[in-house]
Amino acid sequence: MTSARHTPSIREIAQAAGVSPATVSRAFNQPELLNPGTLARILVVARQHDFRPSRVGSSLRSGSTRTLGLIAPTLSNPVFAECFEGAEQQAREAGYSVMLTATAYDAQRECDAVRNMLDHRVEGLILTVANAHDSPALDLLTQTGTPYVLAYNESPRHPSVSVDNHQAAMDMVQWLAQRGQRHIAFVSGPLSASDRARSRLHGAQEQACLQGLPGIVHLSMADHTRCDAGTLRTALANRQPPQALFCSNDLLATSAIGLLQQLGLTVPNDISVCGFDGMAFAAMLQPALTTVSQPSHDMGRQACALLLSMLGITHDAAPAPAFPIRLPYRIVPGGTVADADLPSPPLTGVSCS
Repeated sequence: MTSARHTPSIREIAQAAGVSPATVSRAFNQPELLNPGTLARILVVARQHDFRPSRVGSSLRSGSTRTLGLIAPTLSNPVFAECFEGAEQQAREAGYSVMLTATAYDAQRECDAVRNMLDHRVEGLILTVANAHDSPALDLLTQTGTPYVLAYNESPRHPSVSVDNHQAAMDMVQWLAQRGQRHIAFVSGPLSASDRARSRLHGAQEQACLQGLPGIVHLSMADHTRCDAGTLRTALANRQPPQALFCSNDLLATSAIGLLQQLGLTVPNDISVCGFDGMAFAAMLQPALTTVSQPSHDMGRQACALLLSMLGITHDAAPAPAFPIRLPYRIVPGGTVADADLPSPPLTGVSCS
């Protein structure tokens, strides 16, 4: 049986370096106050003994945990993992760490997650909520005065970093229409749990009207990342089935492609499919997925940078960025959308209001 490895105390490091424990503490918390030679000697001894200062003790003394929280709807969608990586990288460069939790697209769990993060004394939060315009979790943060930044949600009332979901969906529908796709269905999870999907649906509907296309059919799935076979089968059995499925995220799109193959249909020969997110794996599919790409890693990084600036933690004297921050997106053509017959002339006398 091996004995537990001895963890040296700050007193032992002080004794080995020939200084006081208070001087060792200053070496890690206020190194600018020490003589360079003394600081170097302490750091050498600390490395030799594999000494790490206690962040808990430091937090209690300073009142700062140097910890941020990140609350995501799910970890099954890689975009949120990319967002976390970007936020964590930015936080680490500023000497902060990031706690992560997921809420399963549930508003009550969002509130519970916020309370849990506050109990752990995080100094600020990056989060994605179901509905930024009516969120008990955001109300709670406002009441407690805790700094926060939304990622993916769009809101003029809250600090946020996102893409323009409405315009991105308009651009995708225009791109589909230019390829002769007239009958389009929008596939999403429950809109009540994702204001991003709702904004994308409205953008798709508006562009369809502007293009003189038939109305966008909305196929609502029970799950945000998996298509329901029955719902898809019913849509395809209609007198006018969709020529293209515009899915509100890439996981839904890949799920749809799998179900279509089970139904004996090929993509894009029988039906076109496109997604939204631009996840790395989408480019590796055969054929590669057509999608709207949004910069999730940069979204997390910029959300964290904005939060740190709100906390007064900045690397330079640059002013805090204005919000909401909207990042660029782009349509990534893949092999899952085929050119259909050229569209008929736009309908006349149609109001898109």
